[in-house]
Amino acid sequence: MILLPLAGLALSGCETGGAGPAIGGGAVTGEGDPVIAEGRRLYLGRCTACHSPELVLDYSLAEWHELMPEMAQESKMSAAQERAVMAFVEAHF
Repeated sequence: MILLPLAGLALSGCETGGAGPAIGGGAVTGEGDPVIAEGRRLYLGRCTACHSPELVLDYSLAEWHELMPEMAQESKMSAAQERAVMAFVEAHF
């Protein structure tokens, strides 16, 4: 039936809170924290608008701190959104 694939497409839009791909690459501390959950949502939505989600541990924490300001500006994130994504990233280290 054609509707089932289309329904899946509609549910997989940007910035969703769904399970999504395994992007952490390690254990997450503070998984129930709403800021970390928001960071994950933004990471899967905003960041993947331009490129595929990469494993967080593919970069060092220092590299993330270097990359995030430019990426946040490119994706027009607020300062609070940038902090949320960094909280999500830092939860993997």
